[in-house]
Amino acid sequence: MQLSLSASVCPQYRLPEFLELAKGAGFWGVELLRADSQSSPVHPEFSVRMVRDCLQVAGLHLTGLNIRDLTGRKADADERNLNYNLRQLEWDIHLGRSLGLRTANLRGGARTDEALEDLIAGVNQLLDRVPSLSLNLASAPGTRLQDLEDYRDLMPRLGARARVLLDTGELLAAGEDPLRVAGEFAGRIGLVHLRDGAGAQPVQFGQRELRCAALLRLLRESGYDGALVVELAPAEEPLEAAIAARQYLERIL
Repeated sequence: MQLSLSASVCPQYRLPEFLELAKGAGFWGVELLRADSQSSPVHPEFSVRMVRDCLQVAGLHLTGLNIRDLTGRKADADERNLNYNLRQLEWDIHLGRSLGLRTANLRGGARTDEALEDLIAGVNQLLDRVPSLSLNLASAPGTRLQDLEDYRDLMPRLGARARVLLDTGELLAAGEDPLRVAGEFAGRIGLVHLRDGAGAQPVQFGQRELRCAALLRLLRESGYDGALVVELAPAEEPLEAAIAARQYLERIL
């Protein structure tokens, strides 16, 4: 398992600055955010080629891209329109593929039966339309997918290339133990986001809710060999925060 740094720690940094930070902090890879970050690959001053070149010069692997949510609704109107939403997501997916990714991270919509129907239909349609694509489904409190029971209900209805994005911070915020989800879906985890509850930094993992050493041991024993994405809250000193997180995790890996 290799350590990757999410752009969440420095949303104000443009892509070259973020990559310099990640490299300086000793990370193997990075994860980019489509929204809420100046290092987004859809920044108006960036091109796909520029993003690829920046990654190559930095010597960093792109381990993931968080794309728009699969809500089944138009973003600019209170209107159910799954096809419109899927066209947006396909654009994001093909952006990721042009950067060398064969996977994308997404969340579902509101906690309603309609959103569940659209999440199931939408994920399966995307998997049919884009061969070799896998989708990592992330949880979040108040959404259609927030805890173990939701994963139990959803995953059997989706194609095999739909995977679990084990987001420890979001699961803890929803009152769910990430180890329960990891234990039950060990063979179907596509990506891991490491963050303690309420946005706490990984240097506190061993002291608060998340039993990080136990989780990493479970992942190793289950054969997970994907990236571990360190997802830190925005920090006043992002380089120091990233270094501290990497050093803590390397001690227990």
